[in-house]
Amino acid sequence: MIVVCPNCTARYQYGEDRFQGVRTKRFRCPKCGHVFDVENPNPPAPPPPPPPEPAGGKPSETTARKDREAMIAMMGQEPGMPAGFRFSLAFLSGPNASTVRVLEQPSTVIGREEGDVIINDPETSRRHARLDIHPDGTVWLSDLGSTNGTALAGVPITGATQIEDRQEFSCGRSTFMLLIRAVDAGSME
Repeated sequence: MIVVCPNCTARYQYGEDRFQGVRTKRFRCPKCGHVFDVENPNPPAPPPPPPPEPAGGKPSETTARKDREAMIAMMGQEPGMPAGFRFSLAFLSGPNASTVRVLEQPSTVIGREEGDVIINDPETSRRHARLDIHPDGTVWLSDLGSTNGTALAGVPITGATQIEDRQEFSCGRSTFMLLIRAVDAGSME
């Protein structure tokens, strides 16, 4: 498909397979730097509606959900982490550039002195930002009241903001990229 920048009208070839099942992708024009959303020409089907509540008012827990939770517990995975996926954080710039860290917990704090990912970056706050991985596979980025803010595609965020595979964000002078990979059940440890 052809993507046209609404700011400078530059045209770019963009493979439809890069949408990876999401409705929109954020795109930064290499020519002018304008950030805009590109609609998936073949959007995924909407999720099915939830089952109706039983007459008693409170939905009952299904056997399938119990089985899934039991499988996750047997695999030694943290509650909340979706099975079959590996989440990693690639350091693109800053003191830890060219390294990749696998995220093994559903919540990861990034900071200069405290947190799960420590960055020796003077522009990063002590507790700067947090990545939350939800059981449905979505990842949310939150700024923790940092001095210099957290930016997604160059735009400062406020509140929890969903990020996707290969999306870049920055904390201070450090830039990161979220990587989400499907893994075979046989290769998971």
